[in-house]
Amino acid sequence: MAITTIADLQIVPSKFTEYTLHRTTEKSTLVKSGITTSDPEVSRIIDGTPKGGNLITMPFYKPLTGEDEVFGEEEIGVDKITTDNETATLLVRQKGWGDSDLSKVFGGTDPLAAIANLISDWWNEREQAVMLSVLKGILDPSKGALKEHVLDVSAAAGTDCIIGVDNTLDAKQLMGDAYDKLGMVFMHSATYTQLQKHQNIETEYDATLQIKIDYYLGYQVIVDDGMPYDSTEKTYMTYFLGKGVFARDDGMPRGLVGTETDRNKRKAENILINRRALVMHPLGLAWNPSATMTGGKKYAANTDLEKPANWTRKKDLKNIPIVALKHKIEANPATPEAPAN
Repeated sequence: MAITTIADLQIVPSKFTEYTLHRTTEKSTLVKSGITTSDPEVSRIIDGTPKGGNLITMPFYKPLTGEDEVFGEEEIGVDKITTDNETATLLVRQKGWGDSDLSKVFGGTDPLAAIANLISDWWNEREQAVMLSVLKGILDPSKGALKEHVLDVSAAAGTDCIIGVDNTLDAKQLMGDAYDKLGMVFMHSATYTQLQKHQNIETEYDATLQIKIDYYLGYQVIVDDGMPYDSTEKTYMTYFLGKGVFARDDGMPRGLVGTETDRNKRKAENILINRRALVMHPLGLAWNPSATMTGGKKYAANTDLEKPANWTRKKDLKNIPIVALKHKIEANPATPEAPAN
């Protein structure tokens, strides 16, 4: 059977880049769930960023303050609306694929569409990894900018250390009366299986019966083994997030080439290179402009996103619907009783 190779495809880089970004957004679980929000203005800022620029300024209005006034004949006082801004780090990532990865596209399909779909699926996995790295940094139990939004029950006696209804409700209570802003839960597959054993997972299907959606106490579930797990302490982190809590925007800074193809004639290798410039930023927080990047690079790696010192809280905690539960999935051993005197 004939095999289509990258060399056979008439790839127009600008069109391929645009199509890949469109497909990535269209297929993104994070976008479909509503966890991320986009702003065309941020994309325009990214497009205007000079090559090497790595910071994006995102202004916002502060909440209104002051007391109301009783109506009367006196002149009414006028307060001003104040603004502030969040600094987001621009992420520029790239990946190259050779024919050994992408050429086995059989006859009867659209090779370009198939390759774009494969790349979009891969980028969506990487986006999720980026988000989890950010959450790991800002939800560090001791130093994170949102450490007040971390409930640690992992040291509790017996079964009180295990994720369950009571611990989950205590975690959502960290949001106070803004608890209803939470809507999605990220968990490790071991945590998911534990909840299944206790019949805490409910499954629904879309109208076509093709898409399965899991829920835990009303929160839509995403399972990812990239969730923090301490193999020594046997502890897990489970994250609860609200709608639109992450800004997700794409662009193409000046001088950056989104898609390129190449051929190594001496080895008969065909190569496709794809690059993205994106913002995946937790709203209500700011990236530290003086952050030092891994390897002296201009742009942040996931390991940089995981460093608590690189993040600062800018908004009130109730306006940042992100909560973490640190727990176990097996009971802690009983504490030995002290010998009688």
